Amino acid sequence: MKNSPSSDSLQPRLQAVEALATIAHGQWPPHDLKALAVAVDVVSTAVSSAAAATAYNAFGGILRIVDMLAHWRRAVLEAEPDADRYLRSARERYRLWLNDYDQSKPVAQLREAVAGLAALESTEQVADIARALTAVPLPIGIFAQPVKPDWTAEADQTRPKEEPLVDLTVAFLKFQFDGLPAAEVHQLAAREVHDLEIEVRVSRWPQDKRELRLTPISVEPKSTYDFPCFQFQRPDGDAPFTMRQSGRAALLLPQGMLARPFEFKYTAEFIPERGDQPVAVVGHRTLIVDGADASKLQVCGYPGLDHALYTLRDTLRRRPGVPQSETADALLVLAALCSLAGRAVQDAEFKGRWDEATFQRYVRAELRRYPLIGADLDEHAHAAGGITDLSLRGMPIELKAIDTLISSVDQCASFLAQTASYAVAKSKRTAILCVLDSSEKKTAAVPPEALLDIRTQAQGALSICVLVIQGNLARPSVLSR
Repeated sequence: MKNSPSSDSLQPRLQAVEALATIAHGQWPPHDLKALAVAVDVVSTAVSSAAAATAYNAFGGILRIVDMLAHWRRAVLEAEPDADRYLRSARERYRLWLNDYDQSKPVAQLREAVAGLAALESTEQVADIARALTAVPLPIGIFAQPVKPDWTAEADQTRPKEEPLVDLTVAFLKFQFDGLPAAEVHQLAAREVHDLEIEVRVSRWPQDKRELRLTPISVEPKSTYDFPCFQFQRPDGDAPFTMRQSGRAALLLPQGMLARPFEFKYTAEFIPERGDQPVAVVGHRTLIVDGADASKLQVCGYPGLDHALYTLRDTLRRRPGVPQSETADALLVLAALCSLAGRAVQDAEFKGRWDEATFQRYVRAELRRYPLIGADLDEHAHAAGGITDLSLRGMPIELKAIDTLISSVDQCASFLAQTASYAVAKSKRTAILCVLDSSEKKTAAVPPEALLDIRTQAQGALSICVLVIQGNLARPSVLSR
């Protein structure tokens, strides 16, 4: 047996170490981390060892996370608007990465190196994570090919051929719905048939196997979906094999607006089955599909705000350990407040300067008009040694009225800690901060959906939904003078 190292696996790894070392010194990396992650993914599908394939696949995911962290550090230092969007992306990618590799032995050192992501708060910690990753060894990509002398050919013919039980890898390369790459959370209309295309790469095909079968599994009831099984017959030629196939997929029922998306995972098995043949499955084989009825998205009457609420809903319901009822309460209050924010721009409802007490009375009356809120809305409830403005079933609704121009949600950062303290005191993971900007306007209003977003506190454990309502708007005719 003569082992042949793959030179293709060395270059991406060396460039990745160089980029990480540069980040560890507080500088911008000399290589595109996203491109390096793709190159590392290619290596993971080509190496012969299942452990090596898993390690490279996990490392590619880490490079994508570090890329978000590098962008976050630069955006913070350059005072870019909404710099925290990169941090939120990195945390969500890290959560998904842990779901795939939390129990994987080949990835143990990588998990240890990036453990600081769970408590990331300062841009200085980005360098520490990058420095730790540079010290993690990865296996060298190896292709193993038998080379035997000619005199052994006759002896081999007299022996029954037995295939050694070496690891083989099935790598999921690509999913596409209706010709488009599958998104992290893919929107798919229910009660319609869609094309689902899959692309896989097999490092080696066992001699006694005639078929590779890919089967969808899910915790969802079978009556709610119909996803295809893919069957590949043994191909001709030499390994590795790259195969593609299309099928039809359908969600038989739409999900509720507050329900979590459908989740499917494809498994791989060779037929006929043999229990002692190790098979490693790598790549992103999980599909997260949202089948909510788009016609029901009209929750506040303003399309831009409805779309922003829909995106915010996806973020809130992906949080682990948060009761679904708490997320539903937050969306219920936000629907009412977003309707108010839309009318504030359309009808200039908040004319002149407003103080906080007057604004609170106005919002209280507005929320009580909603039948699903009504008597459950509390005012001046005590929490954390202070008094909350409003609360719905314990979830705090903090109100502010200021006379300073607000053009970005980031300008409300000084109010987050107070709102978070009320939520923690009530054992809630969600809070709402609504700020009325009653400063005198000399320019046109900002689209109201641009002033709705989520900010996190307590190391990402607490989500604060921030909405800015624009008041004291200038008359359009005045702006043309």
